[in-house]
Parts: sequence; C-alpha cells; structure tokens
Amino acid sequence: MSATEHLDVANLAVYALFSLPAIYCLVVHGKHGLLGWAYVLVMCGLRIAGSAMSLNAIHRNEINTTAAILNGIGLSPLLMAAMGLLHEANHSIHRFLPPFLNLWGFLITHMVVAGGIGLAAASSGNETLLRVGMIVFATGWTLVAVLIWFSYGANAHSRRLGEERQLLFAITVAMPLIGVRIVYAIVTAFTSSNLEGGSLAVRVIFGTIPEYLVMLIYVGVGIVTRNLVRSRVEYIQPMNQSQVPI
Repeated sequence: MSATEHLDVANLAVYALFSLPAIYCLVVHGKHGLLGWAYVLVMCGLRIAGSAMSLNAIHRNEINTTAAILNGIGLSPLLMAAMGLLHEANHSIHRFLPPFLNLWGFLITHMVVAGGIGLAAASSGNETLLRVGMIVFATGWTLVAVLIWFSYGANAHSRRLGEERQLLFAITVAMPLIGVRIVYAIVTAFTSSNLEGGSLAVRVIFGTIPEYLVMLIYVGVGIVTRNLVRSRVEYIQPMNQSQVPI
C-alpha cells in the first residue's frame, strides 16, 4: 500500500470517527446550532466520500477527478461551520447586535464563500478560474474573521452565556488553522499543475493536520457545550418571571 493510500485510509477512519460526535452535537445543540453542526457533518461526509473514491481510483489505476474535486471543496464546510457556530454563539444577544452581525452580514459572507468554492469546483482544469475562486474564498475567510472580531467588540458581549463564549473562543482558535489551509490551497493553485498539492509530507503538514485540528476543536467544544439549550431556557425563564407584574 502506497503512502497516498495510507493517507486516504487514515482520512476514512478519522472522519468516520469525527462523524459520530458531529451527529451527537447536531442533535443536542438544537435548532440554533443546526447550521454549524450540519456543516461539520458535511465535512465528514465529503472527506469520507473523497477518500473512498480516491482509493478506488488508485486500485483501478485511474485518475478520479471527482475525488479530487470533493477533496478540494472539503475546505468550504470548515469555514461555513465557523459561521454557523458564530451564529449560535451570538444567539442570546442577537437583539443587541448591529445588523451586519445578524442576517445580512452572514448572508453576504455565505454568498462570497459559496461563490469562491463554486468557481474553484467548476474550474475543470481552468487554472485562472481556479485561482480566482480561491482568492474569492480567501476573501470569505477575511469576512468571517471580521464578523468574529466585531462579535467580541459588541456592547452585549458580556451578556453571552458561558457556553456561547466557549463557542466563540473555539472558532477564534480554529480560524488561523483554516487560514493556513486556505493559504496552502492558494499556493497550490498558483504553483502546481495538478490538484495533489505537492509531496505527501507537505499535504499532511499544511492540509491534513490543520483540518484534523479544526475538526477536533469543533467536536470538542460541541461536546463541552452540549447543555447550551438547557442553559438558554434557564437564562430566559428568570427574565420572564421578573417581568410579571406583582
């Protein structure tokens, strides 16, 4: 078995394991965490499918462009998940946030990220389209980072629930790792004539490991904040009771 096959097998195993806590988090975090945890689960699905198709192509001595595309666009759910978790982290104070930290800011950022990865996925060997797509995607990362920055600076930041602060801190830690992965993808797009991304060591250090760490951060904070829905209920009830006239 070649080194590339070992990496594909490792990805299959790791993301199969990640999918279990991802499903758990999707269930326990309720409707306000649906977007973020759905994208975490999508990330697992894309990586499992891409690795399985890559292994099948290797065994058949074929080049599977679909597997390469799946592995390439797998970066998108990581950033989409960060936006979803940020939305969940802002939920209890969303009424006090400026408009760009609510629907419009997230919608525009989502469109930029989706547009960038869509261009990259549709490039089909067109290097210019691929490069433009990756630059647009990097712009989306910058917009997400700006949303996170302003979330910390919001006047209502101190009113967040403890679990929401943990979510915000987790995505703050994850963003530089996603940034490393994006820079690696951009460098690959501008310097390589294929989608492999250099030697195996380079792919592992700048591609695989950052993704593993981000996923570990996501599922870790998801499990730690599993009682967030209950905390919101306990937070809202005293407020409602205090408003009852005597």
